[in-house]
Amino acid sequence: MKRVIAISLMCILSSCATTDSKDSSKMSQATPSKSGFDDGYMAKVESQATQRGVVVRWVHPPKAPKAKKDGK
Repeated sequence: MKRVIAISLMCILSSCATTDSKDSSKMSQATPSKSGFDDGYMAKVESQATQRGVVVRWVHPPKAPKAKKDGK
């Protein structure tokens, strides 16, 4: 009986997980934040890590690229 419950729970819980990349593309197109970090890159890395079952903890988050000025 315990096996049946365990197997059914595994099936139910695994159906909740998704590998849909639509959300990650929306995150990468987000407007730049005022934090100064490269949020788009961080979102891509975290999305891929989540799909692989890895937790990302940013010790030194990547800085956002500076905007280019028209002058020299």
